Amino acid sequence: MKIVMLVCALLMSSPWVYAGGGCSVVSSTNTVEGCVIEKLSIFSSSMGRDIKAVAVLPLKYQAHPEKKYPVLYALHGYDAPYDVYSEMAPLRQALATKPMIVVSFDADRGSFYLDSPILQTDYLRPDKAGNSPTNQGTPVKSLFTTFFFDEFIPAIDKCYRINSHQRMLTGFSMGGFGALHYMLAKPNQFVSVSSLSGFFPSLDDPELKDVIERLLGPPPEGPERYRLLDLYSRIQSLGKPPGGKLPPVYLHCGTEDRLLEQNHAMHKFLQEQDAACEFLETPGKHNWAFWKSASAGIIDFHWRSLQSETTMRK
Repeated sequence: MKIVMLVCALLMSSPWVYAGGGCSVVSSTNTVEGCVIEKLSIFSSSMGRDIKAVAVLPLKYQAHPEKKYPVLYALHGYDAPYDVYSEMAPLRQALATKPMIVVSFDADRGSFYLDSPILQTDYLRPDKAGNSPTNQGTPVKSLFTTFFFDEFIPAIDKCYRINSHQRMLTGFSMGGFGALHYMLAKPNQFVSVSSLSGFFPSLDDPELKDVIERLLGPPPEGPERYRLLDLYSRIQSLGKPPGGKLPPVYLHCGTEDRLLEQNHAMHKFLQEQDAACEFLETPGKHNWAFWKSASAGIIDFHWRSLQSETTMRK
């Protein structure tokens, strides 16, 4: 009996052999901050393919097998690496005093985290040397709203010790849109939501037209799909508090960012809807340097939201 228990314990603690619920750990790396970065593979039944994912486990996660942790779902931007959050040293450093699990997944180069009725071909990124993927052009399903709620969240819950009452969302650029999109799909499921340099366009934005038509088809053929793009109408349709209460929202954008005005507009609108929204504007562009330096502030905001939520429940 003792041998069986020992084997089970080793299976659960070893990232190389642990697999369950469609989530398997491919590799595990210790960071200088004491975090553990685990690269994952999650099979999506809805899309019929494996999706890459990554988890950043806070300091002493393995040392406290009885403890459950808050989880921050972190969404990458257009054409950005799926594991970009795991490379943000300020974020990893912040987890030392504000322990939470940060998880991300590969939502292709430009899915906007939506469900597309059209098979996609231009979905993979070139490698670090600039070489195009050999399987680029292979049609695949792109259903990243279905995947997130029906497959990714349950898989992460099975792989890690998640506090199901402490779920949070963040994203940069396209991921900022994705974070608000997911929030509006199930606003009662998340404690707080944040965005760095969020992409919050109007529906007549020419920058949006070609990309979105590739995903959703011509507007007349799917008006209900296009309504999902209108974050403003979706927020307004929820109504003002107390009945339409959204989780607290945090927006941070650089002063030299081309999306600054979109972030100003979203902040103003959220205020008009009596939503709890913090807005921070600091020097910076729409680039990696800004997102990396701003990542610790994301952790700070969500940690404060967790403390407020805990206080309200007492």
